[in-house]
Amino acid sequence: MTDLSGTTNDAARNSAASSPVFYRRKQFKITLIALFIMTVLGAIFFARTTVFASLDQNQEILSHALSVQTMVIKAEETYQVKQKYAGNIIAGRESDHGFDTAGLLAEVLVNDGDSVKKGDILARLDMRRLEARKQELDANLAQAIALNQETKALLDRAQATYDRYSVLVNKNHVSIQKYDDIKFDLIALKARKLANEAAVTLARAALRSLEVNRDLAILTAKFNGSVIRRYQDEGTALSAGTPVIRLIENQKLEIQVGFPQSAIAALKLKEAYIFDYQGQQIKTTLRAIINRVDQSTRTVTAIFDVTSDTKNIKAGGLAQLAIKTTIQQAGFWLPSGALAESRRGLWSAYTLAPYDGSSEYSLLSRQELQLLYTDADRVFVRGTLQDGHRVVTAGIHRLVPGQLVRLSESE
Repeated sequence: MTDLSGTTNDAARNSAASSPVFYRRKQFKITLIALFIMTVLGAIFFARTTVFASLDQNQEILSHALSVQTMVIKAEETYQVKQKYAGNIIAGRESDHGFDTAGLLAEVLVNDGDSVKKGDILARLDMRRLEARKQELDANLAQAIALNQETKALLDRAQATYDRYSVLVNKNHVSIQKYDDIKFDLIALKARKLANEAAVTLARAALRSLEVNRDLAILTAKFNGSVIRRYQDEGTALSAGTPVIRLIENQKLEIQVGFPQSAIAALKLKEAYIFDYQGQQIKTTLRAIINRVDQSTRTVTAIFDVTSDTKNIKAGGLAQLAIKTTIQQAGFWLPSGALAESRRGLWSAYTLAPYDGSSEYSLLSRQELQLLYTDADRVFVRGTLQDGHRVVTAGIHRLVPGQLVRLSESE
């Protein structure tokens, strides 16, 4: 019984296994397993493809990032304003030299551009009239001296006679009339003696006046300098005071500058200041400040004495003085290349924020600024900047807010 039962069961299983239903179920399971495996493999492949695509896209974005030059800014509490003032270079002395008497110009010894020293002869008048007048005055003096000596001799004789008659009249040896004649003759001779002495003094004074006129007929330089104008030539009949030579003292120069009243307070007397003149520096000392406001320019004039060598400095030129004034205002110094025009008269600059934690790549942000002062190739600004911000310093025309950039290789 047992053997038959087992044989019967095996036969039943073999019959079920060979049935169509069994085969379909087994095929379905295999199909499910295959689909599952394919799904898993597809998911893995898709994930890897997405990751690689994302990495490739990110790498491409980074490769297109522009290189920019930047600087880290520092907050300042003050800034200095440099203002330039132009001044006229003026000769220490400049004057027209001429004769104070009329006469005929006989000789001019200098020409335009000549350098002269104090006391050098510039020109002469014709002195023939003066020579003739001198001979006349010499004769007058000799005559006055002779008359004075004659009068002195007569006075001495009259004095002796008067002394004798004074004794005789007391003894009644001469008449009173004779005595009075002698006395009055003595008084007259004394008066004549005073007149003759005055005539001698007058003749000598006339000669001294003539000598002064002769000296003034020779025109000399009153100071060291240069001839800048020769007005007259030989043979010209001059009236008194007619200019002949114009002379400037170019070895002693000064600079006169008109300052606004607000700038005068920054100047100090006897302090040294440096002017710029055609690319060279001129050392000066502030000598005086005119205590008056010019009505036409509304400025106050300051006078600076030039202490540098004046060889290459020309009177009449212009020199510039730069004065720095400290302004109490917080802000930042930026290079001019960091500014871009913005709205409503403002300016802007670009700051950098790190991109995805990278130290090389950054995103740009626009910062609005107000321009306070321009100094050559840099500007002083205030606005939304913060101390320590990194600011793009050049090439801002290629940039927009939110753009990805990278630091230049030098940084």
